[in-house]
Amino acid sequence: HAFIDTLGVAVRGAREPLVARVLASVESWGQGPSLVIGANASLPAPFAALVNGTAAHALDFDDNFDPAKAHASAVLVPTILALADQLNSSGSDCIDAYIAGLQIMGRIGDGVNPAHRRRGWHGTATIGTFGAAAAAARMLRLDAQQCAFALSLASSRAGGFISQFGTMAKPLHAGLAAQSGIIAATLAQSGI
Repeated sequence: HAFIDTLGVAVRGAREPLVARVLASVESWGQGPSLVIGANASLPAPFAALVNGTAAHALDFDDNFDPAKAHASAVLVPTILALADQLNSSGSDCIDAYIAGLQIMGRIGDGVNPAHRRRGWHGTATIGTFGAAAAAARMLRLDAQQCAFALSLASSRAGGFISQFGTMAKPLHAGLAAQSGIIAATLAQSGI
């Protein structure tokens, strides 16, 4: 249901001016195997996840996940689909990665909320980055040590404030978290 819902809101969200601006910002950086929702474009996985995550959160009709106080699927689904295109992954691989990412988001959310949100952090951007890194690590079949490295690297990329609500930055948070998760997991895969 999360994949279907996220694709539905992303298809419509892809028509928003913000998403067109994000796509225009990254499409000159090269083509890749990962499809961009609602566009005749394919990009490297991190850039497709950025655009698709932004589209999934553009209308703010995507799901909520309480422990994280975040829009989990707007981050996880674009992360997973971008890597699935790159890796030719199965549907089972995608669902498995979604569960891994959601579990990490839930555990972190249980540990930091409600104080995290009260202090002004947007869980979609912050906790979502960790969930995306976990989902990407699962898609890339990283070992335990590489997964730990991916989550550690995710901490270097997690950020986003509630004070940005009402601006173009708010939906961009989901895309940035998805992109950051893929980058963190890929760097960990390389031994960083």
